[in-house]
Amino acid sequence: MEESKDRKGVKHGSDVNLNCRFYRNQFPKIDDIVVVEVQRVENEGAYVSLLEYNNIEGMIPLGELSRKRIRSVTKLTRIGKQEFVTVIRVDEAKGYLDLSKKRVAPEEIQECESKFNKSKTVNSILRHVAQTTKTDIEVLYETIGWPLYDKYEHAYDAFRLAVTDPNSVLEGIEMTPEIRNSLLAVIRTRLSPHPVNIRADFAVTCFEYEGIDSIRDALSAGAAMATDRIQVKIRLIAAPVFVLVVTTIDKNQGMILANSVLKKIMEEIKARGGNFVMKEEPHFLNDQGDLDLEEYIQKQNLAKHVEEGEEENDEGMDVDIGIDTNAIDAKQELEEEGDEGEGEEEEKNEA
Repeated sequence: MEESKDRKGVKHGSDVNLNCRFYRNQFPKIDDIVVVEVQRVENEGAYVSLLEYNNIEGMIPLGELSRKRIRSVTKLTRIGKQEFVTVIRVDEAKGYLDLSKKRVAPEEIQECESKFNKSKTVNSILRHVAQTTKTDIEVLYETIGWPLYDKYEHAYDAFRLAVTDPNSVLEGIEMTPEIRNSLLAVIRTRLSPHPVNIRADFAVTCFEYEGIDSIRDALSAGAAMATDRIQVKIRLIAAPVFVLVVTTIDKNQGMILANSVLKKIMEEIKARGGNFVMKEEPHFLNDQGDLDLEEYIQKQNLAKHVEEGEEENDEGMDVDIGIDTNAIDAKQELEEEGDEGEGEEEEKNEA
């Protein structure tokens, strides 16, 4: 199938270009921190490809690999390893760069890694759109990616905003309906925020005449603080301990509401003559939080049943411990008869 172009210059065809640099500039600037992958290691240094700049070649000279004395290059890096390096020289005519690993501070690595991960996500999204719509990825960068880098701090931030407000984010960016639909679909799939769970454990008691109703009313008042976007669930673990689980997309708002719910329950139960004790402060659950919670509740219930069973056993339940009690009783009777016989014989001797 022959490749063609439409009036907007978008390439179409069975084989489209899916490789492009992440940023508008073809080369990084001096002092930029970039991510590279080591391709080969030689005596004079390590030859690398710049992952953010369409794998153009660069070199880390031997003296720029480490501040320490170098005896072997292979001990400092290896083929396939990713490194964070700073640009010290750029030859755009030859397309060649000199890089330094030893001049990168640890705090710079963390910032560079965060930027690189965002850029990889943007590239993955545009690559998917390029494949879906049979469009050259560089065209997508020129029309979508790089304009969003100019408009926002990072195109990744723009894509995240586009999940909920695509019209304002993509305003002024020209693209076909097919590309727009494909872009928004993949953005919503990959960048839609996932709900998180916040958990807190607390104990509520009330020994007044209507104590049970008071506890129920206090818990209901807390649960009623749920909103359309934030769910609130309160469950009994093992009396008098309850667990609060708040499910939300916004972590900050979720934590605020969790504390408000606990405060409300405390105020309500104390107003009715009861008591409130915090067992475990609100905290975010991991991905297995719900499973851990269910397992914990099951263990608590099992422990409760076992404890109740032990109390019943202590109150008189017959338990077979593998000993013949009849034989023991018979032996004790013989010993008692023998003791009586010895006592009679001693009395006769004394007489």
